[in-house]
Amino acid sequence: MADVLSIENIKSFAAAWYNALDTHAPVEQLQEFLAEDVEMNFPPDPPFSGYAGFKAWYVDIIVKTFFDENHNVVSVEVVNPTATSAELNVVVAWQASWFRATGLPQDAKSHRTSMNAFQKWIIRPTEKRGALNTFGLEATYYNAAVKPFEYAPGFAQL
Repeated sequence: MADVLSIENIKSFAAAWYNALDTHAPVEQLQEFLAEDVEMNFPPDPPFSGYAGFKAWYVDIIVKTFFDENHNVVSVEVVNPTATSAELNVVVAWQASWFRATGLPQDAKSHRTSMNAFQKWIIRPTEKRGALNTFGLEATYYNAAVKPFEYAPGFAQL
């Protein structure tokens, strides 16, 4: 199990997660990356837990709101590693577009954000494997904003 928690495997796991988000992969494939009882926080939305909470957030908010997303991993730092888990400090640069209006008339133009998000994950080895997650890891905790987002000048804010 030690090689599963190698920094190379962890970075590949993170990159695959973000790629799945960028391509709006089916929710079942994204759940491959998550423990069934995962605790998640994606401000400004309220925290949630488990597969049902993730599915509601992802399907009802993310997929219906954002498009042309790009996540670029800036850094992944492993802190407090043990034989059975690792805490990660992840910095990801995220760009996405969306329309603010949810009804008619629709906004004439989309809004675009560009930011760095400072995240904390706790991951652990798992026997679970899937189409996208072949890394033998799953997230048990995921806080997408341990610090305020750092927005690029001139871009929209959430």
